[in-house]
Amino acid sequence: MRAVVFFWLLLALNSGSAHYSGGSNVVYHTLPHFWTGVGFCPAGRINHKDISETLASPAVQMNLRQISALPKGAVTHIRIHWLLELVEFLQYSAAGVPIYDFSKFDDFVDNLQELQLAPVLEFMANPGDVFLQNPNRNSFLWEHFAKTTVRHFLARHGAARMSNWRFETWNEPDIHNYNRLNFTAATYMEYVRAIRRGLSNATGHRRRRKKQNYRALRGPAGLFKSHEHHPLCWQLLDVCNRQLSQCPIDILTFHRKGHGEAAEILNGTMELLQEIYQQYPNLRKLPVANDEADPESNWSTPRDYQADVRYAVILLSTVLEHWRAKLAVNGVLSKLESLSHDNAFLSYHPHEFSQRTLLAHFRFNETQPPHSQFVQKPVYAALGMLSKLGNKAADVELVNMDQEHSVQVLRSVSGSGPSAYIAAIFVSPEQAGPQLTSYHHKYTLNMSIANESAFITELLVPQTTDPFYIWQQNGSPAYPNATLRAAMRRAQTPRLYETGPIWEYNSELVLNSASLPLPWAMLLRVCSGSWPKLKQPKNLEIVEVTKGEVFLSWRENSKSTQCLKTYEVWFRERIGAHWQYISKGWHLPYPSFQYAPAEGFSVNGFYKVRGVDLFSATSAYSEIVEYLEM
Repeated sequence: MRAVVFFWLLLALNSGSAHYSGGSNVVYHTLPHFWTGVGFCPAGRINHKDISETLASPAVQMNLRQISALPKGAVTHIRIHWLLELVEFLQYSAAGVPIYDFSKFDDFVDNLQELQLAPVLEFMANPGDVFLQNPNRNSFLWEHFAKTTVRHFLARHGAARMSNWRFETWNEPDIHNYNRLNFTAATYMEYVRAIRRGLSNATGHRRRRKKQNYRALRGPAGLFKSHEHHPLCWQLLDVCNRQLSQCPIDILTFHRKGHGEAAEILNGTMELLQEIYQQYPNLRKLPVANDEADPESNWSTPRDYQADVRYAVILLSTVLEHWRAKLAVNGVLSKLESLSHDNAFLSYHPHEFSQRTLLAHFRFNETQPPHSQFVQKPVYAALGMLSKLGNKAADVELVNMDQEHSVQVLRSVSGSGPSAYIAAIFVSPEQAGPQLTSYHHKYTLNMSIANESAFITELLVPQTTDPFYIWQQNGSPAYPNATLRAAMRRAQTPRLYETGPIWEYNSELVLNSASLPLPWAMLLRVCSGSWPKLKQPKNLEIVEVTKGEVFLSWRENSKSTQCLKTYEVWFRERIGAHWQYISKGWHLPYPSFQYAPAEGFSVNGFYKVRGVDLFSATSAYSEIVEYLEM
């Protein structure tokens, strides 16, 4: 017997119908979740005061809180330019050594740690103008700054908590806007070597790279355009190639963006690495990372596709295409360590959705006090979908639609045998939409499953899961009212398409498609009844958005939430009152919820959360948290 589930899902090979079978002989490879970095540059002037005020602002803090409220593992690292400007220079000691105040840095990084986000520390700052005022001492000063910074955080956070922090050299040092210290070829190499010494001396591990406390240095974070106009980054590669054992960097980082398509990001990366390896063959031994792998340059330039499902599909396709290239035998991307997306900026009016961001940011300047409202864009949801992939994955399968277009399918597993967890992501072509086709296609996923299993499919699709569309249909107001905000938020998560049981061993799950507008993405998950049960949500936190509105977020156990269907949020106004299911009718696959009751009702009271799995079994409730509006 087979379980046949018909969806209006995959688009087509031709005007007839086609069939593709993912057989049982699929080869799986260990899948490192290499796409979990995001980044941004703070607004304002580049000095201690402005950077401190910007990063401490409620808008930036809520932006970070929302990003951290994705499923566990969706975003692990955040790369923020000029972050070390939070360090304040106090004075020189009697011996002429700078003394720094880390209090603002501590406040910010402590909060990142609470949000379970690890910083990427670019050694990119000039506290108190120390480095410009002492050019002849920069080798010592940079080594001292790096060593002092790491030792400070080791004492504050411990080696275990810092084990996943990343350290990187100055961002794009060949670009005038960034090269504020006027590096020359000689002073740049002096700087990089000094940072390496500082990291090594902070823990006493110089070149023993395999030691547990060794801190890898990433760099040069360059654009790598022409040798003439980008000499600093190319020079570092030349130095490393001549004596790799003395190379100050451990991971080669670069920036390659596209021109609106995922394939262009990959092609640009491949071309760059082929050029590097041809000129500097010894560098093939270094891991590589593209930590600005975005569809286009200039985050603030408004583009319609960045507002809707198209950007989500581009990001998903970028990840899948890089995975495919990473698996290629002797391929130039076999050493790919990570991708990062520079999309954690705060958008601004009138481009709330169309700038390159994860969230649409509405600044309400007329309330007292002014406040920010955020709506999660489809690209935010796409990162959540990727987090549900297993720890092993097959190569990307291409299912032809026509002579020009293919559906990409990435199939992954955790565990083994019939009780394994299965997750597959389907990504349509990055075609402008919404556009309907006459094609029909059927994809059959053969599975050896346990006697009791269940599946779920969730979709990102134009208009239906598109808050931007809803905003446009309502006149694109600068200050959307509570009704419109609720409508946008109901569309901000993937659409729960189908879910149900699968009872037979060796079942087939057939996905049959038609009439779905391009572009779209789907996550399919299959769980055995013997998979770990949902665990209790932890650390429920409630923060004020504005009067009468709160944002709730909680922590989940990723090993149990792979089989999550949705979360339920419950509220009661006072002890003894009945609990109200306030998220009824919402699909909440991610651990957050914004609660804005109708006028006349209060947010003051008690809250609790629980999960519901694919078998409709519920987890234990979180601890009850009381909220009182100040």
